[in-house]
Amino acid sequence: MTGISTSCLGDRPLEDALEILSGMTDFVEIMDDGPHYCQSAEIPARFSFRYSLHAPSRGVNIASNLEPIRRASVEVISVALGIAGELNANVVIHPGYCAWAGGRALSLQALHHSLDEIRGVAADSGVTFYVENMPKWPYFFFCTPDDYQYFNDGAICLDVGHAFLSGKLDSFLRLPFAHCHIHDNCGTKDSHSPLGSGNIDWKNVLGTLKEKNVEPILEVRSLDAVGTSFALLKSYGFE
Repeated sequence: MTGISTSCLGDRPLEDALEILSGMTDFVEIMDDGPHYCQSAEIPARFSFRYSLHAPSRGVNIASNLEPIRRASVEVISVALGIAGELNANVVIHPGYCAWAGGRALSLQALHHSLDEIRGVAADSGVTFYVENMPKWPYFFFCTPDDYQYFNDGAICLDVGHAFLSGKLDSFLRLPFAHCHIHDNCGTKDSHSPLGSGNIDWKNVLGTLKEKNVEPILEVRSLDAVGTSFALLKSYGFE
């Protein structure tokens, strides 16, 4: 079953978004940020979905070498892990970034410290978390397959659109990912477009997902894009 991210209904309250998606899938990833930020499991628990949570990312940097910011970022993600534990869900996190030239070594130390703390909270919550690859943004970690080494062979979420923007999609597909975001683009902008509207070879990508038995999460910007994408998925044998 293909899951759907609530990002396609980012202009609606979370409860409304989940109500709309209830007729379309049984697997939902909550974009746990902005209008869909979860302060508790109360609203998601009203529905019978299988869930994953995309932890807050816009104001979070687990690789910050400013210790108060790093600690706060881990705390925010820890809240998401606790809620995910109540929902029997997994969690996707962003890998953090280095904001200053020459500061990458210190940021990498901060990243490793944060990951150690997050692993502890995840274990206590009974939750699996995945680190998501980023587009070709030089200040972020995990923009290339080589950056996988920084995550100590941890679980990863392959974002296909991001990998395509990096120019390394084929190499990313060879990594041992167990969670996946799918959306399309033309190779220049992280547009989160409907499948088939950009330049990604979906026959190859979806074939790999079938081989790895990974259920993808459709992460597009509108309900219309969901419908268009589902038509392409169905043509390749995905429901």
